[in-house]
Amino acid sequence: MIKKKINIVLIIVVLGLWGSVFYKTINQYFFTKGTSTNTAYSSGKIQFSQINKDTFALEKVSRDPFLNKQTHEVVSYPVKRYTSNTSTAIKRTKPAATQPKQLTVWPAISYHGYIKDSRGELVIIKINQKMFRLRKDALVDGIIIKKISSDSLELDFNKERKTIKRFKI
Repeated sequence: MIKKKINIVLIIVVLGLWGSVFYKTINQYFFTKGTSTNTAYSSGKIQFSQINKDTFALEKVSRDPFLNKQTHEVVSYPVKRYTSNTSTAIKRTKPAATQPKQLTVWPAISYHGYIKDSRGELVIIKINQKMFRLRKDALVDGIIIKKISSDSLELDFNKERKTIKRFKI
């Protein structure tokens, strides 16, 4: 008897929910409200708001993605040479055509460990806040490990060689 009353109440609730969904669906198609779309403006002036464009400055890229080089150009200016006022002929020297020097910027490298196993020597180094386990002649981010010892590493980067000592705690 109790189950029958609960079933009747649940059927009434479900019919009420579906009835409201059906009413809202049908109401928007068949019953229109009295709004008109033809409105006339009494004033002749219409103002539009102007949209300003967003601008930003582009910066010079310091890393060559194809050669994996990070360079900064150093511009050197020619030295001015002064002549004495006593001579009758003025000597003018042409400034020498100098190539701008390129400084290679090495990434942050620290040597953390040395392991010797059956396959050879293995080092643990940190390059730009990333840890790597590498062997001799391994290439990571343009850096090549040339020589491994227990207290130092010899690395090549952009045709420059550098020795790094082991990081000790």
